[in-house]
Amino acid sequence: MGETSASALSRRRLLGLGASVSAAALLSACAPGPTGTGGTASADFTPSLDRPAGIERTAVTIGYVPITCGTPIVTAAALGVYEKYGLDVTLRRYTGWAELWIAFVAGELDATQMLAPMPLAIHHNFASGRRDLRLPYVTNTNGNGISVSRSLLGKVKGPEDFGGLRVGLPFDYSVHSLLMRDYLASGGLDPDHDVDLRIMRPADMVTAMAVGELDAFCLPDQFNQRAVAEKAGFIHLLTKELWPDHPCCSFAVADDFATANPNTYTALLRSLGDVALWADNPAHRAETAGLMAQGSALGMPQPVLTAVLTGKFPDGTGKKRSVPDRIGFQPYPHESYGVWMLDAMQRQGLTGDQRFSRADDYRDAVATVFDSHAATGVLDRLGGTTREHTSETVLGRTFDPRHPEKWSV
Repeated sequence: MGETSASALSRRRLLGLGASVSAAALLSACAPGPTGTGGTASADFTPSLDRPAGIERTAVTIGYVPITCGTPIVTAAALGVYEKYGLDVTLRRYTGWAELWIAFVAGELDATQMLAPMPLAIHHNFASGRRDLRLPYVTNTNGNGISVSRSLLGKVKGPEDFGGLRVGLPFDYSVHSLLMRDYLASGGLDPDHDVDLRIMRPADMVTAMAVGELDAFCLPDQFNQRAVAEKAGFIHLLTKELWPDHPCCSFAVADDFATANPNTYTALLRSLGDVALWADNPAHRAETAGLMAQGSALGMPQPVLTAVLTGKFPDGTGKKRSVPDRIGFQPYPHESYGVWMLDAMQRQGLTGDQRFSRADDYRDAVATVFDSHAATGVLDRLGGTTREHTSETVLGRTFDPRHPEKWSV
């Protein structure tokens, strides 16, 4: 595939968007437009923290893509939590990550869900379209999988079996893409030459698999479960089997917005931190699925959402599985997450002209974006996890963020 690969083309396409097309024109491609906080507010949710005093701006516009990775963002609206912390939030829905990227850079959004590598790429100008931002939270851990067409059941058992297959990915700057490429390489494949990688909108991939246009994809679990429900595919593996408790999506806030409105920023973090830990509780998973199935926020049947959030699901091979941590919502942004993603982006040619060689270079680049200080101030009071990871286990091997140069596939 090389320079003509789908992923290379998607990078060039993204690089050209800012120069050749107006943000307004691009945003017209987004589905549907602004929505209110929506849902049916629940009087049963009692905020765990006080509403910050002196909120500078109550009106906040937050972008999201309709996937289970954005559970805290959508559920906070459905439960009326933003209002309880003094905010009037408008959720703006996008169906593709390039559109959301451009909307954020153009100043259309104050804050947004992003794939976890995107804030590093946008802040450090790895591709066209830059804006200073902060990443105080990951919105989910785990919650993704690799699904394969039912026609290949019994034929695809490991990474070496993906040679020659057409594999869908949601975006280059995604953990899905970074991890999938390393998984393929672990099976002796060159992802750019031995596999046909295709960047596509997540919402289109189940249908593409069903009609024989895709052989596999790596996506958020609602699409993996949909492929099973529609008898299009089976779940080959959950990405937590490759990287336990890995980040997937994140919550990014424009730096100029947070600087000008520090109390509003605090209210946002209290809202989302409170809801994230509420949703992380197994006792609330089924209720969360019901809340997210309301209206058009995700546009996904409740049984599919329940299977993902409760971790009780058929996998399309005839087995019923129970994986309680299929998806998690502990939001602390571990530095080790950022260092691994930065290293993977560099190895895969996604850091533009920038190069990172010393451990301090990696840490500085991550610390400039990850707002762990603000996260700690909220999550410690809520009882969330804030102790930094000393390492990550990826593909069965230890990744030490103090020595990123020693890790390679």
